[in-house]
Amino acid sequence: MNIRTSTTRLKREPFKLESRQAAIPIVRLWLLRMLVPLGTHKEFIAGVTKEEDLIIQALGLEHWIEQEECWIEDELDKKSALKELTKLHRAAEKELKNAKVPAPLADNIKQIATLAGLSDMDCRILECATLLRAERSLAHMVENFAPLNDLWHHQDVASALSALLALPQDEICLSLGKNSVLTKLGLVQVELDFWGSQNLRDILELPHGFANRVVSATLDSVDLLQGMAFPSPPPLLTTDDYPHLEPELAFLLTYLKKSLATGYAGVNILLYGPTGTGKTQLTRVLAQGLDCELFQVAMENKDSDPLEGSERLRTYGKAQHFFANSKTGKLLVFNKVDNIAAAYDESSVQRMLEDNPTPAFWLANSLECLSEGFIRRFDLAVSLPVPPQQQRERILRQAGSGFLDEQAAARLSGMEKLPPAVVARAAAMVSSVSEGLGKDGTSAAFELIVNNTLAAQEFGKCSP
Repeated sequence: MNIRTSTTRLKREPFKLESRQAAIPIVRLWLLRMLVPLGTHKEFIAGVTKEEDLIIQALGLEHWIEQEECWIEDELDKKSALKELTKLHRAAEKELKNAKVPAPLADNIKQIATLAGLSDMDCRILECATLLRAERSLAHMVENFAPLNDLWHHQDVASALSALLALPQDEICLSLGKNSVLTKLGLVQVELDFWGSQNLRDILELPHGFANRVVSATLDSVDLLQGMAFPSPPPLLTTDDYPHLEPELAFLLTYLKKSLATGYAGVNILLYGPTGTGKTQLTRVLAQGLDCELFQVAMENKDSDPLEGSERLRTYGKAQHFFANSKTGKLLVFNKVDNIAAAYDESSVQRMLEDNPTPAFWLANSLECLSEGFIRRFDLAVSLPVPPQQQRERILRQAGSGFLDEQAAARLSGMEKLPPAVVARAAAMVSSVSEGLGKDGTSAAFELIVNNTLAAQEFGKCSP
């Protein structure tokens, strides 16, 4: 096509195209669908400038642009331009209709689909929403050209996606509905902001940083779960460290094993007791005994800011949905339940406790803030007091083996408020510097750490 120039109409600044790689096939196909079926060609052709060099080069239309000045002057030129775009679009539909997204993105979406039970439609929408953010040419198109930057209703969004992906509009509506998997997981949220942006990219809201992570490299499940849950480390204790809970442990191991094997829904265990009494360690001990993965629901976001009560409940719900279709045994830990008491709606939490597909441990330091109705929803509530002295001494000797002397172990075990978590942390710290302290030094350091921690908690210190 010959693009004519003039000195009186639609003059543009001189520019040169930057050197860029050709667009990947699926981006080229989507750009042409945006331009022709979706109608962005009207504004695009009328305003070809250096801002569109990404799109011009992606589509191989460099000949539209002269080095000094460029525009499309009259209706004849606009018709010729549309004719060329239409021809390119037809060829792309024929040659690129089976084009796939780049391999890292495809691999990551496949992993998410396996973990969370996404449908093929869910995957295509998630891929699209991701590339609208990751690919500059697509982002520029939806930001600057109608109708993709002027969407006001859910039906508008579904219609645009239907044309872009060549998929049924009614099925897209279902995948973006309030009760869809994508919505419940927070993977794609339709955010129609009548006072802000109305372009397709911003309307299809993704988790913070998601697009950059999933397009750059194939990730493992830990990376994909970032901001939702994280795997718990192996336990520092064993079932032998809980002899005062022997009946409860025997029942829990049998019950959870059966629940995991049969896929029971609504399996929830409440563990409560003072800080440091071994609640978290107990969940890890049980998971190890069941040979299954244990994940702890996140208490802070990706920026390390603490989550408020309602946000933590939503994060727990997302984690439950994420693991709903997992083929391997998994358990969840939801810590500090007593801190969300003011945030939860009892009927909503009741549904969570009745329907959760993944067995969960709910941990609380106190039951004072929890209602009777909430507590009775649990399959089993287990109290974890500070272990008796004989057990405290056993834990001390085991944790401090090799550097804690007999006299120090005896003194520390006499502390009624000594929790296993404090012992485990002191042992880890002393082990890391034991070579430089010597036998006497390590024992003294261990006692020093425990004493100072207990004093800070206003539990006092042990007498020498």
